[in-house]
Amino acid sequence: MPSLRDDETRSALIHRLQQLTPTAKTKWGRFDAPRMLCHLNDALACSLGDIKTRSLNRKVLQHFPLKHLFLYVVPFPKNAPTAPEFLSSNPSTFESDRQRLVSLMDRLAATPKGCGPEHPLFGRMTNDEWNVLQRKHIDFHLKQFGC
Repeated sequence: MPSLRDDETRSALIHRLQQLTPTAKTKWGRFDAPRMLCHLNDALACSLGDIKTRSLNRKVLQHFPLKHLFLYVVPFPKNAPTAPEFLSSNPSTFESDRQRLVSLMDRLAATPKGCGPEHPLFGRMTNDEWNVLQRKHIDFHLKQFGC
């Protein structure tokens, strides 16, 4: 499964991210491009433990096979609700928010093997699982803006 730990995968996402403009039009959803960058930054900050998350008590999603299906098989659903922690920051300058995202991607890719922070839906996750999920999440939102 593609992961932020893979240099080529991360480089390809960064290249696509460079194509994004502040005025890019969304194909679905409510985010504009600057707000989407903040959302991705917040999600990555949560995956690094910089922002603490509150469990949404979806215990059934915290165990095999459902957790595995959502992380590795099923595509992200369009217009799905998001955890409030993933909506906590406001846009700064577009370029600084983009550079922060690249920096957070690099930090997550460099996390050691082992347990990572809890996810609001999926509970305790390994750093490898976070790297897979965040790659999938970033890809989903770049496609949302045609990148």
